[in-house]
Amino acid sequence: MTLYEDPLDEAIGRDSVKVKPWRQRMIYFQRAVGGFMLVKGLIGWAIICGLPLGIPFEEMRMHAQAWTIFFAVIDVVAGVALWLGSAWGATLWLVVVATQISADVVFTERAGILVLLTIVEVVLVAGYVLVRFKVLEEDTK
Repeated sequence: MTLYEDPLDEAIGRDSVKVKPWRQRMIYFQRAVGGFMLVKGLIGWAIICGLPLGIPFEEMRMHAQAWTIFFAVIDVVAGVALWLGSAWGATLWLVVVATQISADVVFTERAGILVLLTIVEVVLVAGYVLVRFKVLEEDTK
């Protein structure tokens, strides 16, 4: 005789859930990317606050200032969403990366560390696609 006669009476919680290996890697990957996005957002806020990471914020043209503020906010939002594993977090992150690439092409005056971070983001997107396919392959087995 088991402790619980009815399976609905069994404990609910972290120990009762079995997570497959690639799903667990996806969780860790999203947390890592979420942390990266939080740091990237904080770099945007550092630029706004005047830390010397390229052209001073006050000397940027108005549209470059607007993009800097936009990415400082949206990077933090995407980072938190990825860290928490929300369903819309990865989608928002992919939209942010696509927007960041187009902003780097259009506004070359924002070059410097942000272009390097965009290249890192593109590599992370490729890693995300690979891990996501592995999760889907694992789920179909």
